[in-house]
Amino acid sequence: MTRESIIRQIVELDIAGRRLLDAEIAESNEQLHRAAVEEFGSWETALEYSGINVFNVSSRKDFTPDRVRAHLRRLCTTGYDLRAKVNRNRDRALYNAAMKHFGSWRAALEFAGINLKNVTNGKPQNLTREAMILWLQNRRSAGQTLMLRDVCLENRDYAMAIRREFGSWIGAIRAAFEKDQPENSESRSP
Repeated sequence: MTRESIIRQIVELDIAGRRLLDAEIAESNEQLHRAAVEEFGSWETALEYSGINVFNVSSRKDFTPDRVRAHLRRLCTTGYDLRAKVNRNRDRALYNAAMKHFGSWRAALEFAGINLKNVTNGKPQNLTREAMILWLQNRRSAGQTLMLRDVCLENRDYAMAIRREFGSWIGAIRAAFEKDQPENSESRSP
């Protein structure tokens, strides 16, 4: 089989909605699987050359409610767009599982513990660099967590805006609390 015919067959299977897990293809279409592994080195590499996201293939297994929750929480904290339309197109298996278990995308997000009032994928108004630092300092003073995962679930807009502004969450924490760090004894004047 040529490289092009392998890719064409994989794409046709994907379009037909067939599951593309390595073990399942090895069993159902041994010839295609063997040719893909010989040509590309692995089934996953053949999928990548075919333009198929390997992560989505591996997650096409049946999603339990807990797997849906974990996946949504990961999407939230990594900054992915959480709108239903975007996710319906990006990861149909996740979207379908959310609909099956929760009845709506919104209900699935709520089950995942994501505060929907603060999920707009935009920068909150009047949130300057100084306001971001003050917000972080106020959280710590109030005894609230500063872990990105938790902050993101509570107020995703602020968490993502702060992370973008400072280049990383750690960078933001350092900027907000650098004056709290003890001075290095070598930098003190005698």
